[in-house]
Amino acid sequence: MKVSKLLFFAVFSLLLFSCDKKQTRNKQSKEIEHQAINVDVIVPEHGMADPHAWVENGRVYIICGHDKSWNPTSSFPMDRWEIWSSADLKNWEHHRNIYPSQTYIGDKPNCWAGDVCERDGKYYWFFSNRNIDTGVMVADSVTGEYKDLLGKPLLPKGIVPVHPYDPEIFIEDNVYTICFGAGTYYMATLAKDMKSLTTEPKPVLVLDKNGKKLNVPDKSTLFKRKNWYYLVYGNRYAMSKNLYGPYTFKGNFLNGGHTSFFDWKGQKYVMQENHDISAFYRGASLKPVNFNDDGSIIIPKNDKWYPEPGRPFEFKNSTMGWQAISGTNLAFKEGKLIGNLSEKNAIIRSAPWLYTDTKICSEVEIKIKNNSDAKELKFAIYTRKEKTKNFWSMNTRPINWLEQQWITVPITKNDNDFKTYKIKLSEFSEVNSRLMQIALQPAVNTNSGSWELDEIIIK
Repeated sequence: MKVSKLLFFAVFSLLLFSCDKKQTRNKQSKEIEHQAINVDVIVPEHGMADPHAWVENGRVYIICGHDKSWNPTSSFPMDRWEIWSSADLKNWEHHRNIYPSQTYIGDKPNCWAGDVCERDGKYYWFFSNRNIDTGVMVADSVTGEYKDLLGKPLLPKGIVPVHPYDPEIFIEDNVYTICFGAGTYYMATLAKDMKSLTTEPKPVLVLDKNGKKLNVPDKSTLFKRKNWYYLVYGNRYAMSKNLYGPYTFKGNFLNGGHTSFFDWKGQKYVMQENHDISAFYRGASLKPVNFNDDGSIIIPKNDKWYPEPGRPFEFKNSTMGWQAISGTNLAFKEGKLIGNLSEKNAIIRSAPWLYTDTKICSEVEIKIKNNSDAKELKFAIYTRKEKTKNFWSMNTRPINWLEQQWITVPITKNDNDFKTYKIKLSEFSEVNSRLMQIALQPAVNTNSGSWELDEIIIK
């Protein structure tokens, strides 16, 4: 009898242990399954900007702008909007392009920021005509095809004292509120047919801790959590208990540009614009958003504005905007830049408007294979002071690289393998606050042979 009881308790204890272990594994699996996702660039080296998210049927859809060129000729030329989606936040599928010629804008690269939403089975894309005005398109599905709903602006120039662009749609209790502008934001209620406003636009104040009104940049975004409304603009945010404010400025948000928020499997996320290749050829980052007990936003210590710190050129998907200036051709092949020399002191250069903060950089690493008799390479930079008048509207001037300071680096000739060479930024006589462009002479004093570039890392 005692033996039977002991055997029973032994088996029972083993079953309890097994169940407890299984529950622990299930809990761990569940935690892993719902672990927050962070992606530096959701579609690398594509020129994706201003992402705007909509969640439906287990997919996240975004409509984003597309930067027209590696080499902008004016401030933010954007030639289309693109529709993408993902079922796992990691793998993204392209569905359709929307062109400005399909709207009242016409054939102009004015595809600035907007927002997408659904109402009564129809989908609406509110879009900026540059910083001039705001229009609206309609479709039967989130992936389109979208058609101009009005054939003219919904928010025309002059409707408010500021430029009426960069719309954000906030939905609560079946009331659709549009927020727009820069300097001061304005809010109004959209009519049920989404063709007009039912209220006059009202200014939305953002105040500092002393009650002083703050000027705000373009592209407002909104979300609500518990009893708080959050107004986010780039890497700053404010909070209020009322949608129309006033909002109290809270401080830094996550590092990055224009934002769009959505909820996914119990986690709040933000799509945030970054400087993938340059300030004018951008990308979109995906970051989880978490909160302190008082509702303020947690800023992780490792948070960054991609691609900071520094800037990598790794040529995994494209030339990353690099071009040959003289003395060589340039091609992209199997994750490398390659070129055949035709003149002495050939020069290649990066895309302009890198906009890299030089305060967080100290060194450049160049990984190159020299297939020539050259014994030297040379490296040059172009930097600008950020706090100057019209910094963003002034183009990066065409650089006469022969007039720039070049740092000479001894290299081996006729390499069999790639070799890494390092240059200290302190070797340059002048380094301003923003690194705008870099250039390389891959093989000095030879006009024959070739070169292969694996990566350049500014760190």
